[in-house]
Amino acid sequence: MKKYNLVFIGCGAICTQIINHLNSYMAEKYDIKMIIDNNVDRATKICEKLNITPVITNKFDDFFDLTNIDIVVESASVNSVQNHAMDILKKSDLLIASVGALSDEKFYSDLLSESDKHNTNLIIPNGAIGGLDAISAVKDSISFIKITTTKSPESLKGAKGFKKYENYNFNTSKVIFEGSAKNAIDLFPKNLNVAVTLSLYGIGTEKTNVELVVDPEIKTNKHTIYLEGDFGEMNFDFSLNQSPTNPKTSSLASLSIIKSLKDY
Repeated sequence: MKKYNLVFIGCGAICTQIINHLNSYMAEKYDIKMIIDNNVDRATKICEKLNITPVITNKFDDFFDLTNIDIVVESASVNSVQNHAMDILKKSDLLIASVGALSDEKFYSDLLSESDKHNTNLIIPNGAIGGLDAISAVKDSISFIKITTTKSPESLKGAKGFKKYENYNFNTSKVIFEGSAKNAIDLFPKNLNVAVTLSLYGIGTEKTNVELVVDPEIKTNKHTIYLEGDFGEMNFDFSLNQSPTNPKTSSLASLSIIKSLKDY
């Protein structure tokens, strides 16, 4: 079996879950060469606990010193993708967790062109939803598509779109956003990546409708997708456990990346 050289950008909750899985179940398939993260101490402690010794740095430029990198896994931020994805694709495959960066359709198109030019791959995992193969199959005849996401107030803290609700007392569920996926990811860049993933498989960020509901009683992240067209109607419902270390995302987000790495 070929052993692949891997680099992580971002070492938060998603990356930590992936590293733990790779170390336990796919150590013979992947060699983690570098972790790039602003919090070097956090990444160092994780690696010491697992007895692995990648280069740990907070400088992306150190990536250019590496050779024979097969794949980079990004789980840092939209800004990280915007700033570095083009350079990464010049030398390796790239798996993007922060798919909100791809709400800029020109940027997404440019990334695909760059990957074609350098014979590398841009990989977009399913994230916190499923049914994307069916949605992609009917995309040319979709007349309406909407995703309703329901989350706890705690999971939305810090988001630009949640600023006016930071001290709001939610006694019952409340719709706090309705609009396009493009607008949604601008206001909730760490919370609604799922809407952009849906739009990439469907009819784009401008035509994908998003509703965000805050529910003080909910203990999961819930996503309901509805679409209609010449094919008829489709409904998908997901109620997913939050990541134990980061309530902003579902555990399925990490698991979908792990699945992509298994299939790589």
